[in-house]
Amino acid sequence: MFKRAASSGFRFAFKNSTTSKFQRFKQVPKLLAITGGASMGIAFFGKAEEKKPENLEQGTGNSEKPKNFDLIVQNADELYDNYLIDNCYNILKKFESSKCSELLWRLARVVCEKGKLAKDPNERKELILEAYQIIKKALENEPKEGCFGAHKWYAILLDYVGEIEGNKSRIEKSFLVREHLEKALSYFENDPTTWHILGVWHFSFANMGYATRMVAKAIFATPPSSTYQDALHYFLKAEQISPGFYSTNTYYIGEVYEKLGQKQDAIDAFKKSFKMPVVTSDDAAIHKKAYEKLKKYGVKDSEVV
Repeated sequence: MFKRAASSGFRFAFKNSTTSKFQRFKQVPKLLAITGGASMGIAFFGKAEEKKPENLEQGTGNSEKPKNFDLIVQNADELYDNYLIDNCYNILKKFESSKCSELLWRLARVVCEKGKLAKDPNERKELILEAYQIIKKALENEPKEGCFGAHKWYAILLDYVGEIEGNKSRIEKSFLVREHLEKALSYFENDPTTWHILGVWHFSFANMGYATRMVAKAIFATPPSSTYQDALHYFLKAEQISPGFYSTNTYYIGEVYEKLGQKQDAIDAFKKSFKMPVVTSDDAAIHKKAYEKLKKYGVKDSEVV
């Protein structure tokens, strides 16, 4: 049902010193490349979660916390924030047999990211399924006060499993994906990426093609549905919480405006998305997509440089 915000891999190609910014970023480093998904889908960011209130983030009722828990979380989050995925993984991997939800969802997150970065489709699949098993364990050991990250990443990985299993499976899992995202927001409502993911959920169903809609109708008496206005609400809420936090969110705002016929608003959003830093695999793919949109609208290099 849901698709990553990326397509196939690409790399930098500098022709000469006068090459335009559009041309320079038509390709990005292979390091940032990820494997694409199906025709519809949620864009699951590569950037870290918005920092949460300490009592929510750390799960004070969880008796399985190791010694130096606060330091472990701080180091792991800093490494993830700086996209040092292998370093973050090396810290968290040793806790895969623990029952600490806060560490387990972070491990699932970084294993998922390793899957996104994998060049081999089979390796990507193995890592995504490994991350899914880890996040299930995080939920099974959720403390009584709840665990924001466990629900958020369960939704993300549930959809990835659906992608692996096929479009029918993704649609079947769609309501559960939304349920866990909304549960995550009930624990912490100011996380912009969760609002973003819900935005893409609504965008996906608003933008559903005929064939996919028929599959959905065959599965549900009342299949999932939404509108572009609903999707825009979630994207703008994410932006309100943390302006410019994620190029994919900015890009999707442009997509919605385009669908609503608001051409200039769409172009402005695509320009903004194009100019944002390329740090993660998601950023790289969206940078390319924004370039393609601007090219379609005839935007000149001088208007974005």
